[in-house]
Amino acid sequence: MTLLLVRHATLLPTLDGMIAGAFAAARGAELVTLTGGGAGHARFDCAQHVLAHGELAPNGLVWAERAIGRPVPPPVDRGAVVQLPGTVVVPLNPALPAHEEAQARLLATATRAGRPVEIFDVNEANGLFTLREVPDGALAGRWRCDAYGRPVPVDAGTEPLPAPSSAPRRVRVLMAGGEAHHREVYPANLAALGDAAEALGVGLELSFADPRDEPAWEHRLAEVDGLVLPGGSDMEQVRGQIEAARVAIRRDVPTVGLCLGMQTMVTAVAQEICGMNDVNLAEADPDAQTKTFVRLHDEYGRPLHRLGTQSCRLAPGSRLATLVGEERIDVRCNHRFVLDPALEPCLTEAGLVISGRQAENCHADAIEVPALRFFLAMQGHPELSSRPGHPHPLLTGFLAAMATRYPTHRITD
Repeated sequence: MTLLLVRHATLLPTLDGMIAGAFAAARGAELVTLTGGGAGHARFDCAQHVLAHGELAPNGLVWAERAIGRPVPPPVDRGAVVQLPGTVVVPLNPALPAHEEAQARLLATATRAGRPVEIFDVNEANGLFTLREVPDGALAGRWRCDAYGRPVPVDAGTEPLPAPSSAPRRVRVLMAGGEAHHREVYPANLAALGDAAEALGVGLELSFADPRDEPAWEHRLAEVDGLVLPGGSDMEQVRGQIEAARVAIRRDVPTVGLCLGMQTMVTAVAQEICGMNDVNLAEADPDAQTKTFVRLHDEYGRPLHRLGTQSCRLAPGSRLATLVGEERIDVRCNHRFVLDPALEPCLTEAGLVISGRQAENCHADAIEVPALRFFLAMQGHPELSSRPGHPHPLLTGFLAAMATRYPTHRITD
């Protein structure tokens, strides 16, 4: 069968592989990524998409999983691609030197194996992504990104208008992190919020605040209905995220945390409610007198990296269990630190509930504070499990909490 090489020269991690994934879904083909190419982008967290089997990949692959409806398989060595059965789509990024070399090798090995190859180029103009076959220029598809960054196919005979949601009810959500990061580097958070908003019929007014810039959180949170504290490996975010969570606690602003966001929310509870002002994450402050999250180790004391799809046991009667409707939930994970069990009694006394634990042991995987309107977080990346028409229950619960709080004042009908 045929190899379909989809070339998209882009320096934005969020777009790398996006059109190839959509094209593979449209053609009913298998999407295959290459080993050895690397993300290649000089951007923080540009390869933080977690594959189900336990590997980090370029963030643009989230679109392939959403379009195809199943996990992207592990990367394949370029020399083995021609041995794969069926029609195979291979995303290539000519902006990365490693991919230029990979294309030359793929063409050479395909010629030797007698495997037909078709090449397609992605061109972007005014936000419209056009895929054409090389060299005849035959149109293979067109897409635009909607208000949440999600690629939407466009009929070639119409002028696409990716208008934001026209839902009559609107809520204001503050995203911790720079807007460029969420739109250009790690797109899954915005996409998952869009999925949840559509499912609830709620429109979102999104704003952004970079925790590294020490925003005036009291002022920023007074202007919104809810706060999202996302993940990431940049420890410069930690101080600002903790302060944002502390203000959210004082103002009772609905807050959801994803991975690092759970860690900063727990630390905020320890500081704001327990009065433990000396506490911090070990990863962010190795010299902190008390550490909320410490290095994860196996039974032999060796450091562990919890990566890939993992199972989380939910506490019966917890709000998270009610939202999920099951005793367990699978979540994509990418972390090396866990809540120190020694701190759980103090946190529990302060009103924090461990609403989810790792299936293989008792480490905390999710937390909530029932006394607050909505203060829930998961150690993993639930945003990676969201799909159009099937949003993650944590995020629908978050938006629903805001939508029911201000029926006349903050939500316009």
